[in-house]
Amino acid sequence: MSESRGETLRCLLLARGGALYGSQWQLLYLVGGLDRWRFEPIVVADRAGPFTDTLRARGVEAHVLPMRPWRGFPRSVLRYADAWRIARLARARGARLVHASDIARCGYMHFVARRLGIPSLLHIRGRIPPRRITKHRIARATAVATIAARYRQDLIEAGLPAERIAVIDDAVDLERFRPHLAGGDHLRRRFGADGQVLVGLVGRIEPSKRVLEFLEAVAAVAPEARRRASFLIVGQPKNQDYCRLARDATRRLGIDDRVVFTGHCRDMPEVMSGLDVLATMSGGSVMFEAMACARCVLSVRPDGRHSEHTRHGQTAWCVTTDGPAPVGEALARLIEDEPLRQRIGLAARAWAEQHLSPAIMVAKTQALYERLAGP
Repeated sequence: MSESRGETLRCLLLARGGALYGSQWQLLYLVGGLDRWRFEPIVVADRAGPFTDTLRARGVEAHVLPMRPWRGFPRSVLRYADAWRIARLARARGARLVHASDIARCGYMHFVARRLGIPSLLHIRGRIPPRRITKHRIARATAVATIAARYRQDLIEAGLPAERIAVIDDAVDLERFRPHLAGGDHLRRRFGADGQVLVGLVGRIEPSKRVLEFLEAVAAVAPEARRRASFLIVGQPKNQDYCRLARDATRRLGIDDRVVFTGHCRDMPEVMSGLDVLATMSGGSVMFEAMACARCVLSVRPDGRHSEHTRHGQTAWCVTTDGPAPVGEALARLIEDEPLRQRIGLAARAWAEQHLSPAIMVAKTQALYERLAGP
């Protein structure tokens, strides 16, 4: 039996601060669901904002301390001052485990774990090329949690012991994200969209989200189907130059009358529930949010590494390609076939209820914490 049942296990969580995006929401689900008789989370974020405000409002101890890039001159020369501040906080609070919520905090996690002699847990939230596995010294972590089995396999092939790698799926708040929160008419009035079918690409506007590739696919949709739809680019510009390229692309491709840039939306459950199709070119927990809202997900992966939760023709529509024509054909199919969208959406909601609840994610993480901290 773990000592944490009689004595609270204090865990230091290192995270990206600022606005509430995917990884921040996952951390909120985790700390909100932890058994507080057994676990006490202490969160360190690199900047203030809605994330730290929400943590404090929910009674979670949250600190804002700089975490400048561990690599990259000249800012990296200041990393040790940042790391010592975090280590002193961890020591003063009696932390028995350090958990980095993404690979950008990996260097700080290693530093704190070595100085305090405590175990470390690194969360991997996407594909990590072998070069970065070596660069960030991932093998130094006591354990690694990945959000998908395919990422675990990548680490095993890179030489990490399988027994040190756990798969803990991202979760979705099934109460916040649910069907029928807002109808499509609400979104049409709000954003000036005139299409009968609403297709959304949701996420920060940056190259990793492959917005330009999505716009190329929209241009490849058959004209009759494209006229029936409006395509919403939902998200805050992370890269202003890339955002300008995206807006220019809509004019160049002749689709500016069908594409709407909504900017950042705070009421994401209502937006997601109002869409007919959620398209994603890069995966992520946004797919699970759409599934929970009983929306049809179009998953586009050039490498074919779709999530085990997006099953083609069952819980999602999956396309393995890097070309706009097949994606355009898939978009046209979903725009024209309402019964198909509804069938996939209902199955997706049922799947999310069974496999993607926060309670499941929290239980797996707590079990890993207890195993790492030891009796």
